[in-house]
Amino acid sequence: MSAASSPALDPLRSRLIERLPKAELHLHLEGSVEPELALALARKHGKSLPGDADGVEGLRRSYVFKDFGEFVRMYLAISACLTEADDFAAIVVDLARKLAAENVRHAEVTFTPMTHVNRGVAGDTLLAGLAEGRARARAEHGVELAWVFDIVRHRFAEGAPTLALALEGREVGVIGLGFAGPESPEWPTAPYAPLFARARAEGLRSLPHAGEMDGPESVWNALRELGADRIGHGVRCLADPALVEHLRERQIPLEVCPTSNLGIGLFPALAEHPLPRLLAAGLAVSLASDDPPMFATSINEEYRRCAAAFAWDAEQIAALARNSVLHSFMPEAAKVRLLAEQAAVLAELHT
Repeated sequence: MSAASSPALDPLRSRLIERLPKAELHLHLEGSVEPELALALARKHGKSLPGDADGVEGLRRSYVFKDFGEFVRMYLAISACLTEADDFAAIVVDLARKLAAENVRHAEVTFTPMTHVNRGVAGDTLLAGLAEGRARARAEHGVELAWVFDIVRHRFAEGAPTLALALEGREVGVIGLGFAGPESPEWPTAPYAPLFARARAEGLRSLPHAGEMDGPESVWNALRELGADRIGHGVRCLADPALVEHLRERQIPLEVCPTSNLGIGLFPALAEHPLPRLLAAGLAVSLASDDPPMFATSINEEYRRCAAAFAWDAEQIAALARNSVLHSFMPEAAKVRLLAEQAAVLAELHT
């Protein structure tokens, strides 16, 4: 399922969304590859992708999923086209280009290294590609990137090597350890607790997905067992008032990705999404795009769609953009500069 294009907004809100500098806190590198680049990489390495017999448009049509499983299959097919350091650098630079066009200055990007290591790609190759791409993103597009190395929860044996690569990758911008994959009691969180404890002791942030495919217990586990600093998604927390109170009191940020939630069938329409209730409950929320080309969205599109669907005014839009900065792990001086620039943009458009 893909989301429709955003409804029209009045000029003030449209300009505000375009001009506000922002951060992106929930964005997957492999899920950010546009069909044109995916097809070029597939042809470079003699790979095939779903729908690519009909070229870019055929591949783009395949970026529509009836369920989470279909999405994962496409995600893995694109990942299989990444082999050389230059491939990883290319997708990083292309991502930075798109972020810069939407006035994103800082992004904390999730990357799943063992997906590639399991195919025979050396860890040094991954780190070299990310390092080159990150340097070029800064130099060519003015975008600062940080990495969250992701563990897939139903592959326990990959946890330790993921952490090892994350620790090695701190020199190229790795700031956190992520945790994704199917949320199910079949693959409990507890076995990963020592791994995340070590990551936190080494200065990495705990940034797991939780409360997306499963309910409040998934979020509780991420908090209690993984020491989560932020929660990826968390949209099902509302079913447990005690959890809502816990999240509100501690202002633990939620990275909310409305369009991707719709795209994998969690909610039938944006009007049914719990985002307004999360905000009304006083929770710390930022907007994010998750896997933008796979769900026909972008960070500005998320703002536009939500502003139209939930009748947000300029102040509410600006508050979400502020949260994206406040909830990030960029240096404090950079936060101060970016928040001041946001305030100036809002003041200018209100005069």
